Amino acid sequence: MARALDPVTSVRAVGAARPSGAPLMRGLAAGGLAWRLRELGGLAERGLLTPEEFTAAKARLLGR
Repeated sequence: MARALDPVTSVRAVGAARPSGAPLMRGLAAGGLAWRLRELGGLAERGLLTPEEFTAAKARLLGR
């Protein structure tokens, strides 16, 4: 059985995997809040998150 992924944890893991000294992505520090929000939006746009999952994950990132 496949394990469900937590979108917030997944986005944080991707940012943490960025090698030291690697270039920044389009002016956004990989792993920073803006970058994580952009990644969540990308997941939602690709249909990998439902609107409800996106809203909940965004709220967790923003501390709401």
